[in-house]
Amino acid sequence: MGIEVANGEIRISRELSDLDRFVLDVIELIEGYTDYVIVSGYVMILLGRSRGTEDVDFIIGELSKEQFMKMCRKALEKGFEFLNPEECNGLYEMLRERMGIRMARRGEIIPNAEIKFPKDYFHAEALRRRLPVILNKKRLYVSPIELQIAYKLYLGSDKDIEDAYFLYELFKESLNRGLLNEYAQKLGVELPF
Repeated sequence: MGIEVANGEIRISRELSDLDRFVLDVIELIEGYTDYVIVSGYVMILLGRSRGTEDVDFIIGELSKEQFMKMCRKALEKGFEFLNPEECNGLYEMLRERMGIRMARRGEIIPNAEIKFPKDYFHAEALRRRLPVILNKKRLYVSPIELQIAYKLYLGSDKDIEDAYFLYELFKESLNRGLLNEYAQKLGVELPF
């Protein structure tokens, strides 16, 4: 696998996994209706860390009910189903109440995409400052690396701290140190590097 960081984007060249193909299919759906950013575990996998995940977390820009209904119907047409026991109307209400909805390929549970509207400053910031990643000529967006590092340290489990160190080592030459410090301060964590 090759990773390059240049001109404000990350370029990755590698063979796609089934999880990558699922993510790209979800993105193709969402992009027709709103902006999105991928946060959390899949970002680590995308960037080369060896670990598993059952779900991929998407923060999406707020949609009108009409737009969401179109997206919901399109998802069903494209062979997805929602794992929540709700129709499209109920799913939209869940999003408006800042809850996540889960979508998977029909007949499957794993992997699934957990989709949310922004619920706090950090979600909004991830969406606003999303970082483009070119994966074998396909563009996707992930949260800023500085925010990923600070948030992983904030979560604080062994796995999260290992993720933070992994990201720091991978991107230490290109990190915006001021932004990293700002996020760490807002989350009340000390940077160990």
